[in-house]
Amino acid sequence: MQTEQLILLETFCTYHHVEVSFLTSLHEYGLVEIVSKEDLSYIPESKVKEAEQLVRLHNDLELSPEGLEIVCYLLDQLKNKDEELNNLQNKLRFYE
Repeated sequence: MQTEQLILLETFCTYHHVEVSFLTSLHEYGLVEIVSKEDLSYIPESKVKEAEQLVRLHNDLELSPEGLEIVCYLLDQLKNKDEELNNLQNKLRFYE
């Protein structure tokens, strides 16, 4: 079984020029996964892309963690509706 790579939270924050407290608040809202090991905080490598997207939204649109939570909810709803539309289109093609 392969272990997942972890990125030190401080390293991620330094690279992206954000405060650790900002990512901690995103974690409290359930938007970012943070793993604690040996008194250090890490972001799983598989979740870095999502964290980077949130940081970009925060920087570009000056969104607060609450605003990011709303944007994530709306993006999830859009994704679900898109999948539903694709399923319905496939069913329609079947009956044509």
